[in-house]
Order: sequence, then C-alpha cells, then structure tokens
Amino acid sequence: MDGIINLCKPRGMSSFHALSIVKRRLKLKKVGHLGTLDPSACGVLVLLCGRATKFTNQLHAPTKVYRTLLIWGTQTDTLDSEGQVVATSDTIPTDTQIKTVLPSMVGEIQIQVPKFSAVHIDGKRAYELARQGVEFTPPTKTVVVNRFEMLDTVQCQRDLDALGESFILPQNASYFEIECQAGTYIRSLAQVLATRLGTVATAAVIIRTKVGQFTLDAARGLDAITLADLKPMEEF
Repeated sequence: MDGIINLCKPRGMSSFHALSIVKRRLKLKKVGHLGTLDPSACGVLVLLCGRATKFTNQLHAPTKVYRTLLIWGTQTDTLDSEGQVVATSDTIPTDTQIKTVLPSMVGEIQIQVPKFSAVHIDGKRAYELARQGVEFTPPTKTVVVNRFEMLDTVQCQRDLDALGESFILPQNASYFEIECQAGTYIRSLAQVLATRLGTVATAAVIIRTKVGQFTLDAARGLDAITLADLKPMEEF
C-alpha cells in the first residue's frame, strides 16, 4: 500500500476532497500530495501513499506546466470562474498585442497572492478572511516562469473534451500554456498579463498538465482509480 498515484483531479472539487475519495476507496491509511490544485482547476494531482509520504522533499517537483483560458474584460474576486465579477473593461487585446507582451512574462515575475488562497494571514487562511468580508492586502511574491506561450482556443475545447469537462468557449478568450516553478499562482499571473495589456481577465479554465515527470496523459481519472494505479516508488 506504499507508492504514488498520478491522479487527474476534476474541476469543481478541492484537492483534499479528491484525496479523501481515493484514500477511502482504496482503504489507504496515509495519503499526501506534491502540491494542491484550486477547486476550479483540474489535472495532475500527485498522491503519495503510505511510506511514500516520507519522501515528499525528494520527490518535490520544481517545475509544473499549466494550460489556462483567460476571458478578457471581466475580473472576479476569486480570479477564476467561481467568483463574483468585481471589475470590467471594454479593452479586449488582439492576438498581436498579446504576443508582443508575452516575452515580458518570462523570467522572474512579481505577483500578488490571491485573496482566495490558502496562504496564512495573521494565523488564518486568506480565503477564510475573504469569505468573511475582512479587508486585507495579500502578500506579494516573486515567481519564475520558464515559458509562456499562446495556443489556439480550439485546443482548449479539445483538452476539456478529453477530460470529460463541459465548457462553452466565449469569443473574448485566449488560451495559454505556462511552464513555471512551483509556488506560482496561475490566477495571479493572469492578472499581471492583463494589467500589462491594459485590461482585466479571469482564469476561467486551469489545467495542470505536468508536475515534474508526472504527466496528464498518464494520469488516472478519479472514477477509475484502483489499487493497480498505485505505482511503487522505484518506478520514479
């Protein structure tokens, strides 16, 4: 019962809930992970089971890859599709304008941690304070982006269809693939890009396609998980 599971977490579910389902279904005593995903995000969630939880540091994946669909002209309080709209803009950037700015999104980027996140503020989780309506300023941090590329929005529909996720693509949207170091908030990175383009945006779709050597192609869906998907650490 010791090993690693490469799970594909569905949208609309917390990482903890997904972990709990796997733990209960497979009757595992101890399960950890290599980094959570937001409830609104889907994709690779690496679970460490049994004695594998003791090797979190050794298995730590410094590089992750995401795909995200940004809807231009609206911004929510959560910076994703689950929140309430708090800002709008009539400015919808063209593909040419976006591609001109993208080189500036590679390297060290300073972002502001989302208010709806698990970071601690005075001993409490930021999302707890945000839900209570408490006014506070989230901390800023410097993250490292290795690659920030624009994809065709049709690819987003293909990716979601492959994951069994239903979503209607709006016209005022752009799709991106981002390779970044661990600890990067894709929602916040989207806000940096939108600001540099003179507008606002919401990260309506976030798909994590890679965590270190663990890829989405090899991930197992939550409904299909069995003990056969628990791979020994020696394979990694």
